[in-house]
Amino acid sequence: MKTLAFLALILCSLSLYGAMGSSVMVPTQEHLKFTFGNHKNHPVQKLEERQYLRSIAPMNELQIKHKLSLEGYVASNIQLRDIASELVYQVHATDVQKKSLKLFVDPSNGAILKMESIQ
Repeated sequence: MKTLAFLALILCSLSLYGAMGSSVMVPTQEHLKFTFGNHKNHPVQKLEERQYLRSIAPMNELQIKHKLSLEGYVASNIQLRDIASELVYQVHATDVQKKSLKLFVDPSNGAILKMESIQ
């Protein structure tokens, strides 16, 4: 019964974040290294993950922030994320109407892949 609940949780998370459409893929071995296991929340592991993700991202955080500002968004928090083996920037931003948004941005060209409203 616990296995069934676990599988349902995995499928639900993949449906929420699967197929973002990012043009930068995280290799499977690195994705598994930083995603699964008890070590994933260790500070050293988190630091290594951030450094690795930055090394494969074509655009850095300042470039993403500048591109979004040209489109009318004010970015307050930018973070690289490995979502279902796709590398994306998760950005908390506000638009011109002062509406809070969570944007998922492609790290190779700065295109907005997904937009969620924050209540």
